[in-house]
Amino acid sequence: GRGGGGGVINRVTKEAGFAPVRSVWLEGGSFDHRRGSIDVGQALTSRLAGRFNGMYENSGGFRDAASLERSGVNPTLAIAAGPNTTARVGYEYFRDHRTVDRGIPSFGGAPSPAALETFFGDPDVSYADARVHSGSVTIDHRTASGLTIHNRARYARYDKFYQNVFAGSAVNADRTQLNLSGYNNAQTRANLFNQTEATYVAASGPVGHTLLLGVEVGRQVTDNFRNTGYFNGQSTSLPVPFAAPTIATPVSFRQSTTDADNHVAATVSAVYAQDQLRLSRHWQAIAGVRYERFDLRFHNNRDDADLRRDDHLVSPRLGLIFKPVEPVSAYASYSVSHLPSSGDQFASLTATTRTLEPERFVNYEVGAKWDVSPDLSITAAVFRLDRTNSSARDPNDASKLVQTGEQRTAGYEIGVTGSVTPRWQLAGGWASQRATIESATTAARAGATVPLVPYATA
Repeated sequence: GRGGGGGVINRVTKEAGFAPVRSVWLEGGSFDHRRGSIDVGQALTSRLAGRFNGMYENSGGFRDAASLERSGVNPTLAIAAGPNTTARVGYEYFRDHRTVDRGIPSFGGAPSPAALETFFGDPDVSYADARVHSGSVTIDHRTASGLTIHNRARYARYDKFYQNVFAGSAVNADRTQLNLSGYNNAQTRANLFNQTEATYVAASGPVGHTLLLGVEVGRQVTDNFRNTGYFNGQSTSLPVPFAAPTIATPVSFRQSTTDADNHVAATVSAVYAQDQLRLSRHWQAIAGVRYERFDLRFHNNRDDADLRRDDHLVSPRLGLIFKPVEPVSAYASYSVSHLPSSGDQFASLTATTRTLEPERFVNYEVGAKWDVSPDLSITAAVFRLDRTNSSARDPNDASKLVQTGEQRTAGYEIGVTGSVTPRWQLAGGWASQRATIESATTAARAGATVPLVPYATA
């Protein structure tokens, strides 16, 4: 569906259960890394269980003036409402406060030769603060006919503030000077989503089916407000020496003529179906499709303008699995996802971008998994991700946008997870990838490398 262009993270909550849980973690490390967490849970009655997770971290970093403080709590309850019905309730509060560090500037098209720990800008006014409140209710029910119904409702409120003074230009030719810029941005967001799924296991002759039908509805409301930084109350740019780029020059923040002040409401409604087929002892297949309507309404508080974009997205998914022996499986998969033209945060829309079709992501993957033992698994995969419909300036007319942009990311990864011995756990891997521009625009030539994509990750 929407928003899964490069894949999604499967976030699994530590929910309450009836088995006792007791753990405390204390961490310490380089650059003043300090973190502690606690996880306790148990049955409270024969039908009620509780669990509490909490954490606190206060750490530094290898860069000058780096700091990070975050805390969170997550109490959950499990309720056995009947022999075939279970309800789970959870709440999470999380706060993250840290120094905003944009790194070192460029010189001659490459990273400048600054010392790695050097901070460019003003660390005293460069910080981000995020606060999250979220609650969820999940109900699972199994009928006498074997149908499993799963319903999950989730409400979350996000309050984020981001402010920074940073290197706003490359270092000049004689490597003596660069310019600093600054801005801040406040964003509040409220999400309410409900997802209902029905799962049924059936057979048609020798073929087994695990059938899934789901419906999702949701609404997301966002307010954005941005200010520009003015040094000494006047200039939006401040020249500083390359040899001494950490400053304490007074800077005030107020709106410029182009800064955002908007209200965005996104409404999602989707239906999806999937069949996981057991074709034989060695072969399995999966086929599914999701249809989604994404309705975005944008109000600009500065000029009182209203814009709207309504997209209808179809996302198929196909996969084939081969198991020559029980602990080994090989697979091939194909999937499609989309990104609406308002961007990944759905925080902006203009008279031009509202006419653009969503970006489309097509992912191909072939891989294998080997369960070396019940507690140790090795995985490997080769993948390709094709991105189309991305927009850029028309090479023949810079006043126009065109949707001819194409990118391709291809690579492989190898991973290992589990217990090598009863006392030695291991989680790690290696990934290599290349991301390239496939069609020329004013931004880049065909064949150019996409920035900010790591060649290798270990």
